[in-house]
Amino acid sequence: MTALTQQLAEFVTETRFDHLPDTVVAESKRLLLDTIGCALGAVHTESGRIALDYVNMLGGNSDATVIGSAARSSATSAAYANARLANVLDADDTFPTSTHFGNATVFSALALAEMQARSGRELITAIAVGFDLGARIGSWMGAPMQIENGQVTGWNELGGPAATISWAAIGAASNIAGLDARQANHAFGIGGANSPQPTLRKWAESVEQPMYKYADAGWCAEVGVSAALLAKLGSTGFKDFLDGDNAFWKTYGSPTHDDAALMSGLGSRWQILNTTYKPWPCCRWIHHPLTAFTRLMAEHSLTAGEIERVTVRANPFALTRIFREQQPADMLSAEFSHAHALAAAAHGVPPGPLWYAPKTMNDDSIAAFRARVSVVAEPSSANIAEWMTGGQWRGVPGGVDIHARGRVFSATADHALGDPWNQETHFTDQALRAKFNVMAGLDTLGRGASALVQAAGTLADAVMNIEALPVSRISDQLQVVFEAGGRS
Repeated sequence: MTALTQQLAEFVTETRFDHLPDTVVAESKRLLLDTIGCALGAVHTESGRIALDYVNMLGGNSDATVIGSAARSSATSAAYANARLANVLDADDTFPTSTHFGNATVFSALALAEMQARSGRELITAIAVGFDLGARIGSWMGAPMQIENGQVTGWNELGGPAATISWAAIGAASNIAGLDARQANHAFGIGGANSPQPTLRKWAESVEQPMYKYADAGWCAEVGVSAALLAKLGSTGFKDFLDGDNAFWKTYGSPTHDDAALMSGLGSRWQILNTTYKPWPCCRWIHHPLTAFTRLMAEHSLTAGEIERVTVRANPFALTRIFREQQPADMLSAEFSHAHALAAAAHGVPPGPLWYAPKTMNDDSIAAFRARVSVVAEPSSANIAEWMTGGQWRGVPGGVDIHARGRVFSATADHALGDPWNQETHFTDQALRAKFNVMAGLDTLGRGASALVQAAGTLADAVMNIEALPVSRISDQLQVVFEAGGRS
């Protein structure tokens, strides 16, 4: 019984650029640009510094670009560092299984594309294919809860999105490395058996977050690169890892699975078109209240100083202790704090690295605003199961009640800014470029500013036209950005 594993292995290895619809090509380039930007934004964070020091300590062949470093490194080390960087600020795309696929998909593909001197068309194909594999497996396993007759009846003891991120990297790496279907079948077994632990419950209970949250995105990318390279060398793995009574869904703690969500529309309904982009660097579950909050601020010209208090109405996933923390002690914990996100937005802090810079985290006015934010349940999303379709959330309401000027301003957002399913929230190319500029450092212009502006613009242009260019154009321009920005 290897039908599912074999079909997906064939899809991963046999898909070519000419098979991709124009919309998928365009979205793959958008994801590439956004993910590179998120990595650039994290270079000067403590977690970013550790990632760069780690791969520098390891050394290795100079096969691939390490963002934020003058030195190149091995494909595995580059994939590790870059994917970790891309997830540090929690600003990277989020698929509606609450999973960040872009980090490991993009940087496993880019590392091997550089190593093997692939074309931009091949890079785009690997990104589209890898993302699709990870997203389908995440949808296949479903939510980390038990649902009966449309009602949530309990939460899984095991589970989490981390391992499906590895699957996206495995798919991207298998495609760009030129594996055949038999080799990819083994890569699935190698990577699937060595994917991260299901630590979502531990994460949800922890107010003080480790730097890797529930899993290190760098490891997920490295799993994909290593699995593909080992399989190409002849190493074997379980050939039926997605089939049978002990298939991956069961070994990873899911109580059930949906084969239709895994296989329906394979090669025609591309899951990358369902990913969401983040205007703000914080957990996606905070974006629904943030969308409502910023709309009210703009509509009524509210200022931070006149807001007496804010009640956030959050969905069930965003009600745990970490989301209620008013005075988070560190950057990683602040990324899950409703209070910090609203405070940073209310004070007009550019949504990027500055949200978590010491001067923002320790600002007295920011801290005072955080103290005025409380979190309660949003009634319309109490039964979160009814907002699911095929193992995915396509909208989960969240809202705010702002007390100011002697009245209450209230709004609820069913969809958050960055959701692709309606024109009102779709993240435009213009918004994507503006976010990229902030992440590249153009919001803190200083010495060498003009050079950085030009370098970042040229890099963005290269990414958005990469189907007509060699992948080396991206890696070369990343070095120019590094030099212009004074990265170290």
